[in-house]
Formats: sequence, structure tokens, C-alpha cells
Amino acid sequence: MNAMADFDISQLLSSFYRRKSLIVCVAVVVFLLSGYTAMILPNIYQSSSLILISPQRVPSSFVTSTITTDLGERMQSIIQEILSRTQLEKIVKEFDLFPTSKSSTLEDRIERLRKAVKVEFRRNNVFQLSFESDSPETAKQVTGRLASLFIEQNLQVREQQAMGTKSFMSAEADRLRKELEEQEMVVNQYKAANRYELPDQQDSNLRTLEQLRREMEGGNQRLTALQERRGILQKQTVESDVLGVDLLGGALTGTAETGTQSIQVQMRKKELDSLLQRYSSKHPDVVRIKKEIESLEGEGRDVGSNKPTTSTSASSSNPLKQVLQTQITDIDAEIQTLRSQRDHIRNQIATLQSRVDATPIRAIELSKISRGYEITLRKYQDLLAKSLESELSENMEKKQKGEQFQILDPANLPLKPLRPNRPLIILIGCLIGLGGGFGLAFVWENLDTSFKRSDEISAYVDVPLLATIPGLMTRGSVIEQRRSQGVLVLASLGALLVGVVCLRMFGPIYF
Repeated sequence: MNAMADFDISQLLSSFYRRKSLIVCVAVVVFLLSGYTAMILPNIYQSSSLILISPQRVPSSFVTSTITTDLGERMQSIIQEILSRTQLEKIVKEFDLFPTSKSSTLEDRIERLRKAVKVEFRRNNVFQLSFESDSPETAKQVTGRLASLFIEQNLQVREQQAMGTKSFMSAEADRLRKELEEQEMVVNQYKAANRYELPDQQDSNLRTLEQLRREMEGGNQRLTALQERRGILQKQTVESDVLGVDLLGGALTGTAETGTQSIQVQMRKKELDSLLQRYSSKHPDVVRIKKEIESLEGEGRDVGSNKPTTSTSASSSNPLKQVLQTQITDIDAEIQTLRSQRDHIRNQIATLQSRVDATPIRAIELSKISRGYEITLRKYQDLLAKSLESELSENMEKKQKGEQFQILDPANLPLKPLRPNRPLIILIGCLIGLGGGFGLAFVWENLDTSFKRSDEISAYVDVPLLATIPGLMTRGSVIEQRRSQGVLVLASLGALLVGVVCLRMFGPIYF
């Protein structure tokens, strides 16, 4: 098993030895191309800037920010805005970036700039912005410009969102205000049309109704008393026709005026006695009769003191009857007045009772009308509060007191290139060249069908091998060998030339 492995390895080594010229040529060509590549590749410098996302400076308990979008989503939006064609075109023209090829268009330069910009997010709301260029000064300037764009774009995005929120809130508040005014007008019109039947008027209506009922009851009592008094007076009138003046016991002796007053006093006293039998001394009619008696007695004394008493003959007319008829006339007038007042009070009671009865219906109707108004009012008040908050948030964003981008590390001036790593390129080229040379030699050896060893002949035919003759170097074989080497060298030079041309043509595009 080991002998077979040694035999195979020795056979492989011998085949590589026979193709050593091919291996060397491939390795040299690849090595030279890798060296040339490392030489023509431009130095790429990277400048970076570290940016901190600082939180809102004003406490959120005082001013609530209207920027509710997630930080990641807002960052992606800002990155897309900065890496847009409009922004990158300004930067390309401002710094004259990538003017290496005359055939490269502005779109190609913009795309190269977009690929050269890198944004790397880190922990604790920090991200790194970097840019690669073949000039360290350009890398620093473009990185600083990009960092300022990030800061400006963040402020602009936040301010636009705050202004948009405020505009929306203001528009909605105006719409609700107009709707509220319309509903308020409907409510006011309904209240004005039914102002006496509203629920808040029910207590007043009930008190007024109770007062009117008491007044009506008092009027009825007064009317009953007057009717009873009128009946008494009518009875006295009939008696005065029968008994004449003697009924009063000579009260008509003297002057006519004094006699009339005496009769009135006597009648008032009789009426007082009749009332005291039914009412107490504090009854209004009793108090009124007492005052009338006192007044009549005072007038009688005044008349008696001013005029001398003279004897007159009995008048042909009955003065008692005249007094009674006068009182009856007064009572009839007062009864008529009380009845008119009673009818008026009855109408008022009916009106108030209808209002009280209609109050529950008006309460239901008003509740239906006011429900939408109250809902709209609450919405309007909420929107006013939110509109004020959005205005405060907008002012906070304008004064740059909200969330901001703060540069921790400004763009640096790179002193060493980021790439290319030329020793590594050359080393990789050597390894690729050797690998390619050995691989090509192995393929070439397998494609060659000539016999190189005696055991190959023994494995191919069943005829015993008698002897081997070593190769003889003749003039023709030497010329053929040199010709093959010349062709190999020319092919290597051609491959080298083709590789250099390809690197010169397509290198600027890919590197």
C-alpha cells in the first residue's frame, strides 16, 4: 500500500518535472500580473465620523413630542433621502468626485458615491458614517459634508412632521368648531322655542304652580265669604223694608250723615259677630271688618264734634236700605273682580300644568339634541388640547430642543490607506500562479497519450518487455524542444500582455 503511494507520488513528481517549464511560465505570468495589479490599484482612504442621537432636552412630562415614528424607520428614511440622486449629484459636482474616466456618466459617478458611503449602527444610539476615496482630503471633506446632511435632514424631517401634525390638528379643530357651532345653534333654537318647558324650569314652574294654587284657594275662600256676606246683607235689606228705622233702635235720630254712619257701624258689628262664629280673630276678613268699624266710629266722632245735633223728621226714604244696597253693590263688584282673578289664575294654572307635563318630553328631546353636541364638544376640547401640544412640539423642534444628531467624533484625515494590501495581493498572486501552473501541468500531462515509462507499455499490451532504450538527443529533437519552449514563452508573453490590457481597460471600472 505504501509502495503504491510512493510510486504514484514519484510518478506525479516526474510528470511535474517534465512540465516544469509550463509551471514556471504560468506562475511568472500570474505573479507579474498580480504585481502589476497591486501597483496600479489606487490607494483608498476612509474617513469616518461618529454621530450620537441625543434624546429630547425638554422633559417629556412638560412637552410631549409629536414625532412617534420608530428611530430605525426614521433613520432609514433619512439615509434614503441623503443617498437619493438629488443629494448625491450635488456632492459629486461640489467635490468633483470620480472624474477618472471620460466615458463614465454622471449616473455612474453617483452610483460609485452611493457604494462608497457606509452607515454602521452601534449600540447606545450611536452610528458611524464613513466614506472612501483615493484622496484623504476628499474623504474627510465628503464625510463632513455627509454628517452635516444627516443633521440637517433629521432637523428638517422632525420639523416637517411636527408642522404636519399641527396643521392636521388645526384643520380638524376648525372643522369640529364649525360643526359645534351648527349643533349649538340647533340646541339654542330648541331652548328658545321651548324655554318655559325645559327641565331647568321645572322647579320654578312647580313653585309658581303651587303659589297660584294657594292664591286660588285664598280667592275661593274670599269669594265664599263675600257671597255669605252678600246673603246676610240681602236678608238685612228685606228686614229693613219691614222694620224700618226702629230696627236699629233709634240709630237714625240726628243728622242724616250721623245716622248713616251709625247704621254702618251696627251692620259691621253684626257682620263681625257672624264671622267670629266661623273664623278666628286673626282671619283676614275679621281683621278687615274690625278696621272698618274703627274707621267708621272715628268718622262719627268727628262729625258729631263739628256739627250740632238737630232733630229731623224721618226721611221719606229708608237710609238703612240705601246703605245695605250700596254695600251689596260693592260686594258684587268685588265678587266679579275675584271671579275674574280666579279665571285668570285658573288659566295660568292650566298653562303651567301643561308646561310641567311637557317637561319630561322636552327633556328627552333635548337630551337627543344635546348628545351629539356634547360628544362634539368633548372632541373639540380634546383636539384643542392636542393642538396646543402639537404647537409646543413644533416650537420645540424649531428651537432644536428635541431629539438631535450630535457629532461625537468629526471626520478625520486618514493617514494610511485602507486598501489595497499590496503584499497580500502579491502573495495571493504567487499562490494562484503556482496552483494554476501545477493544475495546468497536470491537465496537460493527462492529455498527452505518449508512453513515458516501461510499466505503461506493460499495462497497455500483453507482450513481455525485453529492453528499454533511453532517449537520444539529436539535432532535430533539440530544435523541436527549443521551438516548444519558444512557443511557451511567446504564449506567456501574450497572456501577460492580454492581462495588462484587460487591467488597463477594466481596472478603473472595478477598482
